[in-house]
Amino acid sequence: MYVLDLANVLREERKSAELQPLDEDFYQQVGIYLTGMGQELSRVEDPFSVEAQILQDTLKSERGSLNKLIDQRIKKIVRRALRNARSASREVVFTGMTAEETEIYRQVLSTIALGRESILFHMTPTERPLTGKKDITREYEVVRLLDDVPMFAGVDGKNYLLARDDVVVLPAVHARNLRNKNLASEVKIQR
Repeated sequence: MYVLDLANVLREERKSAELQPLDEDFYQQVGIYLTGMGQELSRVEDPFSVEAQILQDTLKSERGSLNKLIDQRIKKIVRRALRNARSASREVVFTGMTAEETEIYRQVLSTIALGRESILFHMTPTERPLTGKKDITREYEVVRLLDDVPMFAGVDGKNYLLARDDVVVLPAVHARNLRNKNLASEVKIQR
């Protein structure tokens, strides 16, 4: 059976304020490991035997360690996203994150950045919102992303961090640029 020491991984994660590097497919490996333990437990003939009790305790302990590890890493990801949402250079991905963690980071960073922009927009009454225009459909377009796009500042003062298959309303100039680069396709809205 494939062996993984989640308690040790958790211990190492707790030692540092920064994320400890994990393989991109770490959680898939953990899934295989825990499934294997469950299968081994199901093959034990006497569910009340010492062997069964040891396997049950180990499985329970490893699941607990996994949940604590996920919580620890998400806290660090959120803190990093918060720091980077305020900086001019926003890192999109970090080495050592799993695929799932990279997606969490991207979504949290985008949400924080857009929320900050929204708050700051309301704090500066000298700016006129584009929504006050007569025909907003000339100023904005709806597009579906065909690929990931790094974060950029829009002409409307908002930051955009876009991922493949996102459907978004963008200033027309950015929508055209993304379509011209084959990064987005137009979404027709019927009225």
